[in-house]
Amino acid sequence: MKNLLFIMPLFALFSCTKTEVKNNDNNTSVEQSKIASDTNHLNLSDHKLQEELNKVILNNDTIAYKKYYKNYVTSGHAKEFLYYAILMAEKNNSKEAYSNISEILDFTLEDPLAYNSQYASYCLLKAYEMGNKDVESSINYIYKEKGKKIPRSSSVYCGK
Repeated sequence: MKNLLFIMPLFALFSCTKTEVKNNDNNTSVEQSKIASDTNHLNLSDHKLQEELNKVILNNDTIAYKKYYKNYVTSGHAKEFLYYAILMAEKNNSKEAYSNISEILDFTLEDPLAYNSQYASYCLLKAYEMGNKDVESSINYIYKEKGKKIPRSSSVYCGK
């Protein structure tokens, strides 16, 4: 039951959404459809895809970031997205990116909440401290239900 509470938000995160592109919409609708078409085949060695991701991160475009993340994960390339998640988290202080990092580093089918990496634990706690509601069930399971005090992210990992 506890694992179900963690897995259900993941399914909601990765559920399919339909994006409508109207002829009279501005560039954002065209850009959103371009992102979807660019990542359907995910040619990871494509320099254009890498440039687009870097531009998304530099512009702090959270909507495009989430779409790229979703496409990478659903196509089985979550580990390849880790670099971009770290950039997004560190450059833009993104709570979603911190959550994504912890998911990428430590999500296993055997025990989805087995946080073996200090950096993954740091990112999970950092996302929680920043108010990311998606990680609250994980924090509750890892700490509160076991009677442990929730540590500060800085006490788990100090990477700077």
